[in-house]
Amino acid sequence: MLKNKLELIAETGNGQNQQSLLRKHYLDKLTPTERKLENNAVGEYLSEHLTLAGLEWKAYKTIFWLIIISIVAAPITLVLTKSIIFSILVPFITVLSFTFWLKYKAEKRLCLFEEQFVEALDVMKRALLVGYPFTEVMKTVSQEMPAPISVEFGKTFSELNYGVDIKVALANLAQRNPSISVLAFNSAVIIQKETGGNLAETLENLSEVIRGRFRLLRKVRSLSAEGRMSAWILMCVPFVLVIMIYLSTPDYLDPLFESDRGANLLMITGVCMILGMIWIRKILRIEV
Repeated sequence: MLKNKLELIAETGNGQNQQSLLRKHYLDKLTPTERKLENNAVGEYLSEHLTLAGLEWKAYKTIFWLIIISIVAAPITLVLTKSIIFSILVPFITVLSFTFWLKYKAEKRLCLFEEQFVEALDVMKRALLVGYPFTEVMKTVSQEMPAPISVEFGKTFSELNYGVDIKVALANLAQRNPSISVLAFNSAVIIQKETGGNLAETLENLSEVIRGRFRLLRKVRSLSAEGRMSAWILMCVPFVLVIMIYLSTPDYLDPLFESDRGANLLMITGVCMILGMIWIRKILRIEV
């Protein structure tokens, strides 16, 4: 639904060319060798997710370090566990761990962005009441607000200065920050540009709606706190039991760690625990 909304907002005649202006400007700053490594499907995909996480890393360097970590960790794992299966799985575990960490960073950054977005609407409302044009309003937010919202509004201001259509510039803002609040802001601005009206008043009403949404979200989180605590306890119980058994009777766990059957059992248990954690997280996550 969010993706369809973004495509609807970004619908314009030459949208594909306009959307890539900042990307081309970024690639022009690289050396020819870096440009070849960065300008491909994998590089663009990883760059997009690094941007969502608020990381200013080059995609090819990130891939390079992931390969180095996997090459170093695989023989170390083989020496410690004496299991070829574990050492073969090291690259996959490395990539999977990095993916989850990147997603966590992106979610944390988006939460901070949404908290700052309400204040940004108030700044924009005051600037509009003073008489600033919309582009200068975006510049004011980029100068007066802290990161990450200042960075995002600064990118949108740069796109508008490059001549990008306002629909595409706002769609890019929503693409980098997939939030219902940003989509509502985009709709309000586009409707005002097409039909006219008091944008300052609209932003004030939107600010009140978003504040009410945050109040409801905090209430939902407080009601689901017990479920999250239960999930953490269930995840920690196996580790606590292993530590207690090892401290009381160390020899009891030797077959589990030294035999091939025990290593396979540990691997299957780890996969099941990860799947269970993801499943519980999805159940407890309530969208507001």
